[in-house]
Amino acid sequence: MTGPPPPPPPPRAPRHAAAIDLPPNALPDLELGRRFIAQCPVPGLAIQCGVTGSHDYGFSSADSDLDLKGLFLAPTRKLLGLHRPPETFDRLVDFEATECDLTLTELGKGLQLLVNGNGNLLERLLSKFQLYPGPELLQLQALARASVSRRCARHYQGFFKGMCREHEKAERPRAKTLLYAYRVALTGIHLLRTGELIADLRILAPQLGYPDALELIKIKAEGAEKGAVSPEVDARHRAAWPALEAELSDALARSPLPEEAANEADCEAWLVELRCARL
Repeated sequence: MTGPPPPPPPPRAPRHAAAIDLPPNALPDLELGRRFIAQCPVPGLAIQCGVTGSHDYGFSSADSDLDLKGLFLAPTRKLLGLHRPPETFDRLVDFEATECDLTLTELGKGLQLLVNGNGNLLERLLSKFQLYPGPELLQLQALARASVSRRCARHYQGFFKGMCREHEKAERPRAKTLLYAYRVALTGIHLLRTGELIADLRILAPQLGYPDALELIKIKAEGAEKGAVSPEVDARHRAAWPALEAELSDALARSPLPEEAANEADCEAWLVELRCARL
C-alpha cells in the first residue's frame, strides 16, 4: 500500500536583494478625476470611484494614464420601468492633457460580481485612492472585505495567465506587462493566504520573495508607460512565471478562506436600503 501524498510545498521564503532606491510613485490627481466624471453623462449617481492601475500598484510613470474604476447608482424609478438602465458606463478620452480611463458599474451588478469573487470589484473598492470618501464608501469597503472567499482565485489565476499571454504576443517586451504579471499573481497569493488585499507591488515583491521585481519597477517608473526592456531583462523576469503560477495554485489549495462569500444577504440588504432611501 502506498502512503498519503506528501504535503504541498511551503510558501516561498523571502529573498533579500541589494537595496534599490525607487523613485516616488506619482500620486494620482483626484480632483482632475472628479472633474472628469462630473462632465461625463453617467446614467445615475457616481457613488464610488477608486484609482487603480499603475498608480495603485506602485509603479506609475510620469505619463501614466488615470485608471478610474467605480460604481454608480441607477435611479430607482428607472429600475421599475420597461427599459432598465445600462449596467456599465465606459469612457476613454484625453481630459486636461491626461488620458482618463473610466469604468463604472451599476451598484447592483457590482455587488453581484463582488460576492462572486471578482477581483476587479474588490480592488476598486479597496483602492487607497478614492474620489468620493464618506460613510457609504466605508460601508461598501466593509462589505468588500467580508466578501473575500476562495472564489477570488479564479480571477487572479485567469488574469495572471492573460497578462502572460499579452506579454508574449507583444512585438517588444514591455516592463508594464511584466509588472502586471507580478502584481496580479502576488496580490492573489497574499489574498488567498491571508484574506487581506494588497495591490502595491513595492510591498508585495520583497515580502513574498520576489525582490527582483523592484528593479523592474525602477525601470518602469523612470521611463515611459509603454517602455520596452532588453531581452536579458525580459528573460530574467519571465523565468519567475512558473513559480508564481505554482504559488497561486498552492495558495488556493491551502487557503483558510471560505468557499464562497459569507455576506451575500448583507450586501443585498444594504443595496435595498440604499435604493429605498434614494427613491
